[in-house]
Amino acid sequence: MADVTQSHDVAIVTSSVEACPSILEDDFGILGQASVVFQTTMIATGLQCKSQLKTTSGKAAKQQTIEIAFKDVIGCHCLKGTKEDDEYAYFCVYSYPSLKKTFSKKTSRKRRDYTFVVKKFPTHEENKAVADKWQREIARCLKVKDDDIRNEVSGGDVVDTAVPPEKRLLILINPFSGPGKALQIYQKHVVPILAETDLQFSMVVTEHAGHAKEIAQKLDLSNWYGIVSVSGDGLTYEVLNGLMSRPDWDKAIQTPLGVIPGGSGNAMCCSVNYASGEPVMENLLLHSMFVLAKHKCRPMDICAVDTVAGRVYSCLSISWGIISDIDLESERFRRIGNARFTLGAAVRIAGLRTYRGRVSFLPVVPYHPPAQRSQSATGVTDGEVYGTYRVITTQPTSFQESQSLPEGLSSAVPAEKILVNGESSTELCEDHVDESFPVDRHEDGDHVDSTFPVVRQDSDHVDSTFPVVQQEDDNRVDSTFHVVKQDGDHVDSTFPVVRQEDQDNVPGNNTTTTNSEAESKGIETPLLAPLTDPVPDDWYTLEDNFVTICAVYQTHLGPDVFMAPDASFNDAIIHLFLVRAGISRLDLLGLLSSMENGSHRESPWVEEIKVKAFRIEPLTFPGTLMVDGEHVEYGAIQAQILPSLAQVMSK
Repeated sequence: MADVTQSHDVAIVTSSVEACPSILEDDFGILGQASVVFQTTMIATGLQCKSQLKTTSGKAAKQQTIEIAFKDVIGCHCLKGTKEDDEYAYFCVYSYPSLKKTFSKKTSRKRRDYTFVVKKFPTHEENKAVADKWQREIARCLKVKDDDIRNEVSGGDVVDTAVPPEKRLLILINPFSGPGKALQIYQKHVVPILAETDLQFSMVVTEHAGHAKEIAQKLDLSNWYGIVSVSGDGLTYEVLNGLMSRPDWDKAIQTPLGVIPGGSGNAMCCSVNYASGEPVMENLLLHSMFVLAKHKCRPMDICAVDTVAGRVYSCLSISWGIISDIDLESERFRRIGNARFTLGAAVRIAGLRTYRGRVSFLPVVPYHPPAQRSQSATGVTDGEVYGTYRVITTQPTSFQESQSLPEGLSSAVPAEKILVNGESSTELCEDHVDESFPVDRHEDGDHVDSTFPVVRQDSDHVDSTFPVVQQEDDNRVDSTFHVVKQDGDHVDSTFPVVRQEDQDNVPGNNTTTTNSEAESKGIETPLLAPLTDPVPDDWYTLEDNFVTICAVYQTHLGPDVFMAPDASFNDAIIHLFLVRAGISRLDLLGLLSSMENGSHRESPWVEEIKVKAFRIEPLTFPGTLMVDGEHVEYGAIQAQILPSLAQVMSK
C-alpha cells in the first residue's frame, strides 16, 4: 500500500443525489478507510458509494453510504502515490458541501476531498487507465448545466459549457484595497481553490490608479475566458469602463466578470453570492470562490452614467448625500475593513447634513407620491404641494434654471422660488459640507501606491491541506507552500512567481482611450436627454431637501447593507431610494441599522421608486457623488439602465 494519507476522515454524507441512470460502476477504496471497499456508482448528478463492513465474527455490519453531489464539486484530479513501486492509482474529488453549523440553523460550505484508490490490477498503468476514465467522466458531468443534466437523463443532447482549454482567467489584484490584504487572499485562498479546478489563470498586480482600466482597454480578449478582480468594487468599476471604452465594446462587454472580496464593502461580491444562493454573512470569501470555481455566468444590467465630466458606466450604484459622504469620508479608516462604514456613519449622523436638489425619473409604472406624505395617492398636478416637497411635471427652460453651479459659473440660486409648506423660500440647504472629517484618499479611491510590481502566474497549484500525493504530470503539491508551474518545474516560493513574458497579453502601459469611443460606436441611451437640456416630458421631478438619494441595481451595498432585496442582475430596473430631510438622528440611526435585513424599505422616511432612468440635480454646493463607490465630479448626474449588456460569473 502506498504511503498516502487523507487530509481528513471521510464523512458519511447524506446529501441528495437524484436518481438517474448509472454512467459508471466499480469498486474502490477511499483513503482514510483502508479496510473498506466501496461499491461506487456514477450518475449524472453525483457519486454514490456503498460499503459492506464485516465484524471479526464474519457477520455483516452496518452499511456506510457516501453521496457526493456534483453541484458541490469543483474539480477532480488523477494522482499517484509517493512511492516509486506503488502499483495503485488514485483520483481525488474536491467537494464543498453546504453543512449546518453547530448550534445554529445557518449553513456554510466546508471543504471535503475524497481520494479514491484504484487497486483492481497488478500494474500501475492498468489502474491508472481506470482512474483516468473516471476523472474524465466526472469532469464532463461538472461541465454540464443543470438543465442539460435533466435533458441527458431524459435522453436529450448534452451541451458542453466548458471553458475552452486554450483560454484562461485573468486575475487582477489591487494590493492596497480595503485593509490591504488582497495579495494574501490570493496566495492563501484563491490559488489553492483554483488549483482544484480545471481553470487556467494568470495574475496581474495593479500598479496605479486606472491600471485595470488600461489593461481592459488593450487586452487581447481572444486569449481570455474572463476577468476576475481581487479587490473592492473599484477594480470591477475600472474593468467595466475599460471594456466599454474599446472600439469593439459590444463584444468586449460580453467578457464574464468575476469578483473575489478583497476590499472593504465588497458590494458586488455580496450581490453575486446572494443571487447564487450562497451565504453573504458567513465566510464570504469561501463562498465567492465556490461560485467562481463553478464557472457559470448570467447576464447583468449596467448603467450608462452621464456626469459633468463625461460618460462612465456603472454596475452597482450611484449615491448622493449621507451614503456618499460615509463612503468617501471613511476612506481614512480603510484599514479596519467593513467596520469603517459603521464608524463613518456615526460621525456623519452626529454632523447630519441635508442637501437641496431635484431628482427626475422615468418610473417603471406610473408614479404616485407615498400615501403617508400626501393627501392623495392619485392624480399629480403640476406644482401640487405634498407636505414639504413639490411634484413638478414641467421643467425649467434652461440648464441654468435646472441646476445651480458653483460661484463663478452661474447663479447659486434657482430662477424660480421653491414652495416649502406653502410658503415662498429660496433657502438651498440647512448645512454645507465641512472639512471636520479630513479625507486621506487618492483619486481612484483604492490605489495609494504605484511602486508595486506587475506579476503574472499561471495556474499555480498550492494547497497545504492536499493529500501528500503527486499528480500524474509529475507536478508536486505538498505542504511547504511551493509554487508549481504547469510545465512541471518546481519553484520554491512563498510569493507569486514573477513572470514578465507575454506582456502583450497583459498590457500595463499608460495608453488610454475615453468612454466617448463607445458612445460614438453605437451605444444608445434613448431615454436620456443631454445633461444640459430639460428632462423629457414623460418624466417626473421632485424637489426637496434630502438626506440621501441612492440608486442601486444590485441587492447589496455591503455584507450588512441589504439595500434592494427585490433586485436581480437582469431585471432592467434601477431601484431609486429617497430619504428626505426632517428625519431625526435617532430615526436615521435606526434606518441605517435596518438596512442589514432590508427592513429599511418599511420606514416612513424611505421612498423606493423603480425606474428606467433618472437625473439628480444638486442645488447645494459643495457635495459628494459616488458611482460604484468611486468619487466623481460633483454636479448634475443622470443614468439609464442598459439591460443584460454585461456578463457576471454567478451560479
